[in-house]
Amino acid sequence: MELDHLKNNWNSISVDLNRKEFDIVSATKKEMESPLSDLKKASRKQVIILPLIFAFLVVMTSAAPDMKHSLFVWMAFIVLPLTSIYYYLNLKLINDLEENNGSVKSDIQRKVKQLISNNKLYLNVTRAIILILIIVTELLIQNNRMNLIPGLEIIKSIILPLRLVIYAGVIGIHYFLSRYTFNLYFGKYLNQLKGLLAEMK
Repeated sequence: MELDHLKNNWNSISVDLNRKEFDIVSATKKEMESPLSDLKKASRKQVIILPLIFAFLVVMTSAAPDMKHSLFVWMAFIVLPLTSIYYYLNLKLINDLEENNGSVKSDIQRKVKQLISNNKLYLNVTRAIILILIIVTELLIQNNRMNLIPGLEIIKSIILPLRLVIYAGVIGIHYFLSRYTFNLYFGKYLNQLKGLLAEMK
């Protein structure tokens, strides 16, 4: 009898814990709807716009063959498809979070962490691209390959110390501008998700 009583108590505790976790997950998913919806709109817009820019660039390059010799054009041909794929994967992850009603707590936490991690990586990669572009620009100047970037002759006419100051200014401006625009369109919603993630622990 006492063993049956202990078993019933254990089952009751187990049911209560499961119900409590279900309530936490349900409430969290409800609160996640707004930031996820905003992130979804922003990502969907990029998924549509970026391929259109890529297609426009292809048409322009075909119409103006000289563009094929521009380093910026070739960088765009690489960056635009990769960025489109990034936003598509983000959109897919957001859809999974929105539609998978049977998600357990650990699954929601994993997907939200992945979403936050993806966006941090994207921000850091864009900063790295600017740095690489500046390094490549200076290498082209040093090796007299002016034809690869329009207007490179003007940059070369600036003395090296002043060029370095300009490069540092470009990096600084891009850092703060990218941070501002990222927070404006994505960061504030990711911060809301971070807060909800902390509440689930």
